[in-house]
Amino acid sequence: MAPDISKIVVEQLPNGPSVEEASSQLLMQCNPRRLHTYNVDAPLSASSLSHVIQLPSLEEFWLVAPFHFLDPPSIPNTIFPSLRVLNVELRGDFGWLKLLPKCPVLSVIRIGYPDPDVAQFMETFHSTITGCGMHDRLQELTLWSPDEFKITPQILACNFSFKNLVHFQLWSFKSTPCQTLDLTDADVDLLTNAMPCLITLIIGEEPCSAPSKITFNSLYTISRRCTRLKKLQIHFNPDSFITKMNAQAGSDSGNSGFENPSSNLCSVTNINVGSIGLPGQCNVSYIMALGLMRVFPRLEEVEYDVVEYEYGDGAWEEINSLIGFHQRIRTAFVRE
Repeated sequence: MAPDISKIVVEQLPNGPSVEEASSQLLMQCNPRRLHTYNVDAPLSASSLSHVIQLPSLEEFWLVAPFHFLDPPSIPNTIFPSLRVLNVELRGDFGWLKLLPKCPVLSVIRIGYPDPDVAQFMETFHSTITGCGMHDRLQELTLWSPDEFKITPQILACNFSFKNLVHFQLWSFKSTPCQTLDLTDADVDLLTNAMPCLITLIIGEEPCSAPSKITFNSLYTISRRCTRLKKLQIHFNPDSFITKMNAQAGSDSGNSGFENPSSNLCSVTNINVGSIGLPGQCNVSYIMALGLMRVFPRLEEVEYDVVEYEYGDGAWEEINSLIGFHQRIRTAFVRE
């Protein structure tokens, strides 16, 4: 027995029965009252799984397929009594879902799902946890996939019952065409209305050059409703905002469509714009920089890919410089 070990993290292990056996033996050698974290990239034997679900002090666990579970009648009414974070690596097996209603304090679920049918999984996931209190308790839900899948309005909508989510992430390592092309401002409106407590919002892989149906106005909706937000990644289309601002240049209206700046806007300091293209219009860098700083008053920089924009590949670099210059001036005035 290893009585002093409280945390074990081992990643990128090969597959095979010998790895499963070694991982199972390692777990069984740990002091059950001392072990708090067991994140090992390897499946466990049936006997080891029966053991791990009853560990009294385990707070974080990595569950790796294939799963060797007992039949539901043999699983205790309460399992993982202290588990707050569950990391799951799926391979098409939904059997682990039957454990969720029996976990009394679980509040963070991170799922790796190598299958394009994410919609079916999400439907099964939500039907399994209905009525067990997890909709109120869950604070983080992350689902990522190495395969292509589209984030549809239906996939977003089935998560709206998680009113207290703090971190919400849906993305894929590989998604062509754009993962979020089906989403619109209406979907962002519903999402932000349902999840006002968000600190992290990542919808889709790094934004690409395909024109999104989500407009710049949605950024203001996000900032105004999710006032605790600090990290944002979402594919948006700036074209209509830039066109509107140029059309109003020199006129008396000068209305951006946003309310006056408010201290109740979110605290995002960094956003990833990826390969979002900018239209070949006058003053595009100034309009975008001022617009972003209006929506995100604490913004310090934008992350971007250097691509051949219609306006030229220096636009986002210039926007970044303008934002940084503005924040340096703002900080200097605050200090004085």
